[in-house]
Amino acid sequence: MSVERLLEKVHDIPQIPKVVQELIDNFNNPDVNAGAIAKKLQMDQALSAKVLRLANSARYGAGRKVASIDSAVVMLGFEALKTMVVASGVTGAFKDIPGLDKTAFWRDSFTVANICKLIGKHSALDPEVAFTCGMLHNIGDVLIAMAEPEKWAKVHALVKDGGKRTELEQNQCGVDYTQVGAELARRWKFPEEIQEAMTHQAHPEQADPFSGLAAAIYIARYVNDCMLAEKPREEILENFPNELANQIGLDIVAFFDQMVELFEAEDDIDSLLS
Repeated sequence: MSVERLLEKVHDIPQIPKVVQELIDNFNNPDVNAGAIAKKLQMDQALSAKVLRLANSARYGAGRKVASIDSAVVMLGFEALKTMVVASGVTGAFKDIPGLDKTAFWRDSFTVANICKLIGKHSALDPEVAFTCGMLHNIGDVLIAMAEPEKWAKVHALVKDGGKRTELEQNQCGVDYTQVGAELARRWKFPEEIQEAMTHQAHPEQADPFSGLAAAIYIARYVNDCMLAEKPREEILENFPNELANQIGLDIVAFFDQMVELFEAEDDIDSLLS
């Protein structure tokens, strides 16, 4: 089955707010106007409400209530606002899906996204673009669940027992989550660098040309999996993908110094999903 054929089975392809699309298009534009973005954001009441909830959450809260989008820009900065808009817009694009634990799914995506952002801060990558890739990295899995719920459930049962997800998805569906996610990013008209990151995230060493963002997702997922498994720091460092880290110029020492703080921060998932 091709990606296109699989997506034909999804009756309601998720769509993101136009302001999110415009914001991502302008990530690398130094002349982008924060006020103009804030004004467009204010026209989307549902998205604005989610952004403000996130702005007042434990991770981003500035110690006093953020009451408006303009206040969020002033108090938290435009870079933080970008993060909130992307996270809120992406999570809001997907409806509840039978069999999928939405809270657990987005908690994992948001954590990977924040690790990607931290990798960006300590490497040659753009932190906001890296964050976006982290938020999107697993969306292909949701689309497979929507198109082929029975096959998706069987694949995930085997993955829990140690099976390789991409290989199992290819076996059952003819495509895997990386390809499906990349196609959705294309349909959302996201930059090609994000599409490439989605495509090569499972095997960044095979990308030609090399995708630093794919490497960031791979590293972030490795760290997240290790932390969830409560592996000791020594084991995480021993098996750390150093070659990929070196290719993106990651300062591993500085990265790990801030990793503990990131995982000790309170969970913001309710702010995204409410």
